[in-house]
Amino acid sequence: MKKPGLIFLTAVLLSVGVGCVSSRASVLAVDRSPIALVSMVSNMYAFWHGEEPIGPDPIGFVVPRALRADPDNVIAASMDELINTAEMMFRGAMARSPLINLAEREEVLFSRAYQNARVQWHRVYDDITMPAGYKFVDIRDRDFFSALARETGLQRSMFVEFEFTKAIIGGFVFGQTGDLRAELTMRVIVLDAQGRTIFRNSYSTWSDSTISVTGGVYPQSGLIDLFEFILDDVYNEFLHHLSN
Repeated sequence: MKKPGLIFLTAVLLSVGVGCVSSRASVLAVDRSPIALVSMVSNMYAFWHGEEPIGPDPIGFVVPRALRADPDNVIAASMDELINTAEMMFRGAMARSPLINLAEREEVLFSRAYQNARVQWHRVYDDITMPAGYKFVDIRDRDFFSALARETGLQRSMFVEFEFTKAIIGGFVFGQTGDLRAELTMRVIVLDAQGRTIFRNSYSTWSDSTISVTGGVYPQSGLIDLFEFILDDVYNEFLHHLSN
């Protein structure tokens, strides 16, 4: 089944008071007060561009048994380790820039407000993954944003969503054989202490380099390397947007 893309966060904005939403970089860049990174999520497995995301049930049984001869060969690479790397790289990129000031990780994740935040449990065990220590905070939980502001003084909260996909650009698409590239979309949403969306924008890129895929099977480590490389690209695109 075709799907235009995963939109974990933006889909619920229809039911959230969006306030004065903007994609203008000045909304974030003019205020240097710390921003709480409260959520970072991605699809659990890299799926084919334009297709439905893959849940854990078929992968857990099919891949290890079918491809145990070489554990690095997969039909759907897991993003569990990559999402932790993505958070580390994101914090590093923001720390090197004068444009975004992220609050300390522990200040947010260890706060009472965060521990009591409402979680979208129906998605936690479905088809998403997140860095260690994070929750899939319900973006509609306005009480959380005000509670976090009262406890920590942090007036803005950021949600980051990644969509890791793959595509064949040379070879036989229907046979899933040829040259495989990594594709990435990052969506950023920032809300104020009243739970109103004040900024949202999306950034997309893809890898120039490719790896080989045969019959849908490819080395997981090779695809992860491609994703790690383009994570830097999408972070730089975000910061370039803020600098203009």
